[in-house]
Amino acid sequence: MELIIDFDNIQDTSKKEWLIRTLKLMNIGYHTSEKPQTVAEYNQDLEAGNDEIEKGGFITATDLKKEADKW
Repeated sequence: MELIIDFDNIQDTSKKEWLIRTLKLMNIGYHTSEKPQTVAEYNQDLEAGNDEIEKGGFITATDLKKEADKW
């Protein structure tokens, strides 16, 4: 899944650059304009999510609540 970012609403140029560099550094995909997701992209996102879950890359709601209480 990719983020959709409206860079026109970010007035400070340095903030735009920082955001772009941070997203690239973290390998987070983004679009600068909205476009519909294809069925193939949707299915790919589902498969990636399932793979992450199977590898244990998730947190339960109960554990998340415990973690949030620490904040």
